[in-house]
Amino acid sequence: MTRLTCYFMRHCAAPFDQRASYVYTEVGMGVCSVSVSQLGTENHPYDVLIVGARCAGAPLGMLLSQRGYAVEMVDQMPAGTDTISTHWIRWPGVQQLRAWGLVPALEKTGCPPIASASLDFEGRVVAGRPRAGRTEAVTYAPRRTELDALLVSEARAKGARLRERFAVTGLIVLDGRVAGVLGTGPDGPVGLHARVVVGADGRNSTVARLVRSPVLEDRGVLARSLYGYWTGVAERGVRVVFRGRRGISLWPTNGDLTVVSLVFPPEEAPGPGRSALDEFYMSSLREVAEVGQALAGADLVSRPRSAAVRNARRRAHGPGWVLAGDAGHHKDPVSAQGISDAFADAAVLADALDAGLSGSAGLDEALAGYAATRDAQRLAAFSYTCEQAELRPFTAEFLEDLARTAADERAVEAFVNAFVGCDAPSDAGWLGESH
Repeated sequence: MTRLTCYFMRHCAAPFDQRASYVYTEVGMGVCSVSVSQLGTENHPYDVLIVGARCAGAPLGMLLSQRGYAVEMVDQMPAGTDTISTHWIRWPGVQQLRAWGLVPALEKTGCPPIASASLDFEGRVVAGRPRAGRTEAVTYAPRRTELDALLVSEARAKGARLRERFAVTGLIVLDGRVAGVLGTGPDGPVGLHARVVVGADGRNSTVARLVRSPVLEDRGVLARSLYGYWTGVAERGVRVVFRGRRGISLWPTNGDLTVVSLVFPPEEAPGPGRSALDEFYMSSLREVAEVGQALAGADLVSRPRSAAVRNARRRAHGPGWVLAGDAGHHKDPVSAQGISDAFADAAVLADALDAGLSGSAGLDEALAGYAATRDAQRLAAFSYTCEQAELRPFTAEFLEDLARTAADERAVEAFVNAFVGCDAPSDAGWLGESH
C-alpha cells in the first residue's frame, strides 16, 4: 500500500542555502533512499513551478510569465493529449478567454460557436438565444486536444517552460515550506526548486496528496456519465433533455462532431464489460424520441467514455504550495463548471502570486486571500451541482412553472441566460470580498 515517507538528505549545490532539507516522496512498503546524484538537482530556482499544464496550469503559466516571473510547468502527458471532459466553456469562461485575447485562436481550431440553447424537462421545453446585455452570449465546447494545446502554446509564447512526460514523485521541503518537486522525465530523475509549487494536476492531484491537503467537504460520487462523438448531427446549438433520472446533452465541437453525453444514477450502471456499457449508452439515447430524432442519420464515431467524479473540495494552500482547478475543488460534470472554474482560478491566483512574490503583500497572506476568493466563488455552485447530480425527479410544481416560463419571452431569456452563466457575478479580487 502506498504511503508517505520522510527521509533526510543534503544538497551539495542547493540553490537556497546549504542547510538540510526534507524530501517527501511516494514509495512502496518500507523506506527508500535517494542520492544527490540520482536527483540531478538543478542549480537555479524558479519563481513558480506548476504541476499540470491544462485549463488551470497553462493559463496561470501564461499570466505569470507575461509579468516577468520564471515559470516552469511540468505534466505527465504531452501537450494536447485528450482527457475526460465536459467540453463546455460557460459564458464566464468565454469572457475570460476573451480578456486573454484567445477567442479568435479558439475559433481557428474549428470549434463552432454555440449561440442557442434548448432545455427539455420531461417534455416542457425552454429554448432561446442567451444574451449578456445587448451582446449575444456565444459559448464553445472544444475538444481538449485543441483547447489544452492552445493554452500551452500561449503560455510558451509568453515565456513559460514545459517539461512533458514528467512525473512528480516527491516534494522538496526547506524549513517547513515546500521548495520544489522531485520527478522523473525523459532525462531521468531531477529535483526542481521553486519559490511556490502549484498543484494544477487534476482531481487526482499528486501535489494535494503529497502535501496532505485536508479534504474540507466530500459528498462522494453522486452520478455517472458516458459520452461519445457523433458525426452528421444537424443540431448547431446545445440541447439538454431530462427524462426520469437521466440527462442527455448534445454539444457541437471540433471536427464537425457533436459530443453526446448521458448522465445517470450510479445504481443504474450496467453490468461489467465494455459491450454492456456501449449497449447501455445507445439504448438510453434511443429511448428518448427527441434525442433519436436529433441523431437520425448521425453516426457514433467513438466508443463511449465513462466518468464518475467525486464531489469534494480541499484546503487550497499551505507553506509554499497552492492548488488550482480540479486539484483543489472538483464536482460532478452535470453543471459543466470545471473549465470556467479553472480559468477563474488561474486569473485570481496569478494576481495573488504576483502580490506575494513581488513583496506588495506577504506570500502566505496572498495565498490565503486566493483561497478565500475561491471558496466564495465556488460554494454555492458546489451545493447546486451536488443537488443536480442527485438527479431527483422534477416536482409537478417545477414543471408547471416551466410551462409558464416557456410562454413568457422575458422569462425564457432569463432562464437560458442563467443556464449559460450570463448572470454569474464577476470574479472578486484575490483578497476576496470579505477583506
